[in-house]
Amino acid sequence: MKTSALSEFDLYLFHQGTNYHAQEMLGAHFIEQDGKKGVRFTVWAPNANAVSVVGEFNDWQAEANPCAEIFEGGIWECFIPGLKAGM
Repeated sequence: MKTSALSEFDLYLFHQGTNYHAQEMLGAHFIEQDGKKGVRFTVWAPNANAVSVVGEFNDWQAEANPCAEIFEGGIWECFIPGLKAGM
């Protein structure tokens, strides 16, 4: 598993079914990471073998922005620098 911007406590609560603010950790969120502005994508896909973010910004190429499973139980995350609203 890779290091995540999400806290272990939030992930624990999510898997216990008691994270009542999961919308703040899942989905697409504008953040700054390592001095770069972009979007963090986090999804729960417990049965997935792979997860990618695709769109016009990467010519719909699934291999361009793969996500990493950050926590056992199927939470996947990736950060894409430079994305702006509407992309």
